[in-house]
Amino acid sequence: MTRFACLWLLVLAACPARGPGGQPVPPIAAGAGCPTAANVHVASYLTQDGAARGGHTGWVLPLHDLKIEALSTQPEYAVIDAATAGALGVPPAPASAWLMVPGQAPCKLTVGAYYGAAVDAPSPNVTYGVELTGCAAPPADQQQDAEAIVVVSDQIPSGCQILPPQPVAARLGETDAQKQWQRPTKETAMPPAIARVIPPHDCRAPGCETLWAIAQVTVGGQPVAWAGAVNWLTIPPGAPPSTQCDWKAETFAGFFVAGADGSAIRVTEGQDHPLLLTAVLADARGAQVLVAEGAGEYATYDLRGGAATLARHLVWLALPAEAYAVDDHLGPSCSADH
Repeated sequence: MTRFACLWLLVLAACPARGPGGQPVPPIAAGAGCPTAANVHVASYLTQDGAARGGHTGWVLPLHDLKIEALSTQPEYAVIDAATAGALGVPPAPASAWLMVPGQAPCKLTVGAYYGAAVDAPSPNVTYGVELTGCAAPPADQQQDAEAIVVVSDQIPSGCQILPPQPVAARLGETDAQKQWQRPTKETAMPPAIARVIPPHDCRAPGCETLWAIAQVTVGGQPVAWAGAVNWLTIPPGAPPSTQCDWKAETFAGFFVAGADGSAIRVTEGQDHPLLLTAVLADARGAQVLVAEGAGEYATYDLRGGAATLARHLVWLALPAEAYAVDDHLGPSCSADH
């Protein structure tokens, strides 16, 4: 897997203090804790390149999507009134929303007008939502396709923290100066809970190499979620490095939550297309919400009693089928037309 899902704000925000395993330690804060998963959204940032002329540049909150026959009569971007939005099936906009950035106080958003934006895809569609103002833009070089977590709360949710997955185990190999992949010479063992759910596979060197990359979210010193991929790379006897892009790789990938007994339970609900673990929201009560994202799509889950219960699944942008593919390849780096 070339990357785990991660929001711009999780990468670029000032890093808070870290506890064991590198996981951010939630600071003590007054204010409301995390809301339920039904009140957690994902906002997108529109740039002038991503919006039509005269459209909105800034944060928007996608709420709905409709497929249409053709784009010929649909403006690229248009502000619409609440009555029109309601008639189209767009859910009501939240009355009080906050942009969440790790290490910083939640930012109060101002919810503006409803909008409709045309999406030119094999299945034409229009994505609907509301414009957002009042919070800072991402850094200029990170604005394209930037996303952020938004929570709905009447009170400032300063007791709620966003915890992204942190790398905890890997066996990947390395690329040398000639840009050829070399077998792994070091590894970090998988967490036992994850090792127990990996499908059995007869893979032994030198004819096969097992590769993995695992990330984990820890709350209160205990793992609550994992994301990762495992590859079994078949290497033909005597195969020269020049053929490595033809080596067969079987893959397994997904994200998991810790069951009541600490076991890893794979999350599959709400995934019409593969989603990647983005973050866990936690407060003084512990882990509360899991957020997973894909291309033009996301899901939020309530974390209770060792289970992840789907609360929100929003497809806000219909894209070509290939856009939903998740790259879970861990071996040689090869282009599609090598």
